[in-house]
Amino acid sequence: MENLRQIRNNLLSLHKLLMDIERENYEAEFGQVSNLELLNLLFEHRNFRWLRELSGLVAEIDELFAVKTGFDRKVVAELFERVRALFDETDQYKDFKARFRANLDTERRVAERQAVIIRLLENEKA
Repeated sequence: MENLRQIRNNLLSLHKLLMDIERENYEAEFGQVSNLELLNLLFEHRNFRWLRELSGLVAEIDELFAVKTGFDRKVVAELFERVRALFDETDQYKDFKARFRANLDTERRVAERQAVIIRLLENEKA
């Protein structure tokens, strides 16, 4: 479970980084936004829609850790598979992947975060 916690923390860090990048892009076009406006954009604006896959997955992992009665191994395995699917070559999460890959090409920090997550996922398989 510690590996899942580390993956969650790195997913959250990646999410923040991607939000910051998207915010910069948005503000360059539309002007500065407050943190509250940014939160609303995440839920409502098409430019931020792709990030919902990532934020939703982090929230589900958080819900798992909030359960006090133990962990369902099947749920844990499904969460690991969903994280893997964010970064694999399948068509699952294709909107996320398209935008994510564009950021991979331009932001070294995004690639670094992804590498850490992939390494943690590989450790889980071992």
